[in-house]
Amino acid sequence: MNQKKNITNPFYQGDLIFAFIAFFITSIVAVYAAQQFNQYNEPFAVKQSLYYLLGALIIIVFLYFDLEQLQKLSFYFYLFGIFMLIVLKFSPAYIGGYRFAPVINGAKSWFMLPGFTLQPSEFMKIGLIMYLASFMSKHGPNGKRTIKEDAIFLLKIFGIAVVPFGLILEQDTGTAGIVMFVILVMVFLSGVNWKLITIIFCSGAALVTMILYVIIQFPNVAESFGVEKYQINRVMTWVNPSQQSADNKLQVDKAQMAIGSGKVFGNGVSDLRVYVPEAQTDFIFAVIGESFGFVGCTFVVIMFFFLIYRLVVLIDRIHPFSKFASFFCAGYTALIVIHTFQNIGMNIGIMPVTGVPLLLVSYGGSSVIATLIGFAIVYNASCQLTRYQRYMFK
Repeated sequence: MNQKKNITNPFYQGDLIFAFIAFFITSIVAVYAAQQFNQYNEPFAVKQSLYYLLGALIIIVFLYFDLEQLQKLSFYFYLFGIFMLIVLKFSPAYIGGYRFAPVINGAKSWFMLPGFTLQPSEFMKIGLIMYLASFMSKHGPNGKRTIKEDAIFLLKIFGIAVVPFGLILEQDTGTAGIVMFVILVMVFLSGVNWKLITIIFCSGAALVTMILYVIIQFPNVAESFGVEKYQINRVMTWVNPSQQSADNKLQVDKAQMAIGSGKVFGNGVSDLRVYVPEAQTDFIFAVIGESFGFVGCTFVVIMFFFLIYRLVVLIDRIHPFSKFASFFCAGYTALIVIHTFQNIGMNIGIMPVTGVPLLLVSYGGSSVIATLIGFAIVYNASCQLTRYQRYMFK
């Protein structure tokens, strides 16, 4: 009887459940605090609760799939993401007098649906990670390979990534940069020859440096090549904030003031004094800083470190059992890392403002649901690993 009970045990992952609950509570409290500014006069906290509830249901549903099934479905997630991006690209801004796919803050990135805003790029990130993980697990370096074979492998990865990356780049450079970072991390961990890795990373670093140099030194030239004026202002504000106008650096200044005013323990949830534009999304960390001070900010950072550590351990341990799950966890970890670093960095002024949300904390239906789809796959992988290890010792 005990043996049967162990076999049917769903292998709950207590640490991941704890992380889910902690981020849920943190997000709801922070979004509730942010909505008191009434910038959009919407019940953001209630909507965020519903998004998390839907995410919890998704996690439960994904437990009914094994990793092999998820790997087979990855191609369809990938194709669906591309389809949504193409539809968004050619959709009109208005249909029948109602906003449908408008340009907001310089980016055409959202479908405006009744009661819900859908951002396809958020789901594309997860779909791309899934399909790249599937491809790498099947065709990645295994044993001794020539540089030519690895080069062909990289060209195939380029072929997989170029269409979604191009479509996202046309919409939002910040999100495109995140996608590029995730791809590079996955390639680095795929086992490709270190000489090719060095060439790729050096080329990428040189390209980014050249682009920043042109934007800083020759902004007019950058604008003629398609760089938007607001993007140039964001870079210039990041590089030399003292010489920028008050309007250009308003968000960063307000965010730093909010975090500083919280001091050690914060001013409380209902006593925010510094108005920060887009407080419920891009600048949610500033709200946490003002509401809960240094203690609250530290808690959030520790929670992200805890989640990232848990993911890194899973990447290593599940690799012998499922390369697909290992590569997916690597891509998902890279996604969490770059979002966290970029969002907190722009809140405290060490990174340019790019409109990147703090995953699992910032308000946003697409961001929360897409991130929790990835979390569902990670949770499934952790359960599968526990089951594999249990059976190995029986």
